[in-house]
Parts: sequence; structure tokens; C-alpha cells
Amino acid sequence: MRKLFSFLCMLVMLTAFCGVAGAAERQPLKVAQFPLIVQSSWLEPGLEVTDDLERQIDRALHVPLNGTLHRVEYLPEKDCLAAWDEAADESSSRKVKDRAKVIADKLGADLVVIPIVNDYVQYTTMSWHWDRDIILHSYVSLELVVYDRATDKVVDKKASRFYDDDYSTTGTASYLAREAMTDLIQQVNLRGYIWDRPDADSKADESGDKQDSAGDGQTTVKK
Repeated sequence: MRKLFSFLCMLVMLTAFCGVAGAAERQPLKVAQFPLIVQSSWLEPGLEVTDDLERQIDRALHVPLNGTLHRVEYLPEKDCLAAWDEAADESSSRKVKDRAKVIADKLGADLVVIPIVNDYVQYTTMSWHWDRDIILHSYVSLELVVYDRATDKVVDKKASRFYDDDYSTTGTASYLAREAMTDLIQQVNLRGYIWDRPDADSKADESGDKQDSAGDGQTTVKK
């Protein structure tokens, strides 16, 4: 039993060592994860709601043991916001998706993730019907912009929710916003940008295979 325990400990240590060695050879993915950008002309989500929405993005981009594996390098928030201001000054477009690549170039980022609140509305009215009480009116519109340098493409998805009925906690703007953010993260497959990305070694092997196949098809002409 003691020998088995020692063997398992050695196996775990060897696996961790191999992982660290592989991470040392691989350049970390540079991720520019922006805080929640609020562009709503009505209300602004409270601090608790903002934190919840940002935590949803955090969980989608989280890499366990990243401090050891160094798979991802999260760029400082202040640098991201500075690049945002510079891109806004230089770009003639007000659309965030048109600035995403510019921001990535300024930061040297491989991945740019920008969550946005476009609308956040909530108010109540009294019902005209004698058997009803307070009516809750809520509407939220969220957007998630992702730029991936590997494909040089910008993905821009939007999700909205509304509620117009008797007051309920599931009809509040905060509840609807959390639902919409969950939907957006699934729509863009945000975790896939971290975990489905091919390693540099596999890219090199693929490139080598293409060159080999191209060489096999060449014909030498003797003069």
C-alpha cells in the first residue's frame, strides 16, 4: 500500500513537471478582458449587478492552475481602458466591433473580450385592474464583442430580455441581465477561445504536413 502511494505521488509530480515544461515552451495567450462597458441612456446597473456580470465573464475565461501553467496572460485593466480611449479617438466609427482589432493591435493582445450594456430599464406602474397590484416593466440589452487574432475575426452578438407583468423578482432588470449574459457567453462559445485553440506545436505539424504533401506533388523536369 505504501509503495502504491509513493508511486502515485511520483506520477502526480511527473505530470505537473511535464505540464510546467510544456507551458515554458508555449507563449501564453494574451487576453484583454474589459470591465463592463455601460452605454445605457436610462439606468445603470448597480455595483452588485455589474460585479455579477463581470464574474460570468471571469468564469468563462478562467484557467485552473494558470499561475503554474501560464496558459493565459490577462492584460492589466488600466492598459485595456487606455487602449479603448486611444481607439475611440482614432476611429470614426462609434461601433465597438470596429474598434476591437485596433485595441488588440495597441495591446498586442491575442484575444479581446468586451461586454457591453446597451440598455437597462426598470420602472413600475399601478395596474388599472382592481385585482392586480404593481406592474413591473423591465428591459435589458447586452452585447458581447470578441476579437480573435488567430482568425482575424470579430464576433459581435447581442441579447435582450423584457418583462411586463405583475411584480416578480424574476422580472427585474438585474435578473434579466444575468440571463442575457449567460446567453451571450454560450452564443459566442467564449470558453472555446481558451480551450479549443490549437497549440503552436500542432500548427507547426500541420504546416509541415502541408509542405510535405506539396513537395510530393512536385515533378522534376530534366533538360
